Amino acid sequence: MLHNKIQALKYSVMGSAMLAMAGCSITPKQLLPFQQTTEPEKNRNARLETEKAASQAHKTKLEKPPITTAAVTKGPAKAEAATPAPSTLDKVAFCALKQRGKGYCWGGNSPRKGFDCSGLTQYSFKQGASMEIPRTAAAQYAAATKIPQEKANRGDLVFFRTRGNKVSHVGIYLGEDRFVHAPRTGKAITTTKLEGYWKRRLVGFGRIPGACQPMLPKSVV
Repeated sequence: MLHNKIQALKYSVMGSAMLAMAGCSITPKQLLPFQQTTEPEKNRNARLETEKAASQAHKTKLEKPPITTAAVTKGPAKAEAATPAPSTLDKVAFCALKQRGKGYCWGGNSPRKGFDCSGLTQYSFKQGASMEIPRTAAAQYAAATKIPQEKANRGDLVFFRTRGNKVSHVGIYLGEDRFVHAPRTGKAITTTKLEGYWKRRLVGFGRIPGACQPMLPKSVV
């Protein structure tokens, strides 16, 4: 096949020479298909632009910094740093929760004897925060700094009116609308949801000044 193309080219050149000698001219359209090897300028420019754009895109992809392990772990580490440090109020709540299941005892303020509502809170603050607070629910309410519910933390006090117009009941707030308390005679110390009966009788939340202190790690001997 190559031999045939060479022969055809040879005859074409010879024929062109003879036509030229005879005063005839040849236009590009009259050339054989295999003679039109020159790429048109318009097509060549378009091809060069396409190749340039592809090369630039590849270069940009290579220059883009890879995702590192530090970048992936940055989010969780930041969230962990925002977690509040444990305080003595956490210990106050823990001490109250340890008494769950013990029976109610009017005037009681010890695990051996049992607890009433303010006896439980007084005992928990003494054990958890090393603080003496007043004995009755009304006196504890008077001694506490009043705070809105959205700012109440675990270990703060929550107060109620269960009879009359005065504060007559108190518990220790646990967060997420839950509190631990000694409800009444015949009921054990328990955790309760702040809804229904207790929501209707809610007076507010209070924080004992100086009770919230950072928990210091124990020294190693």
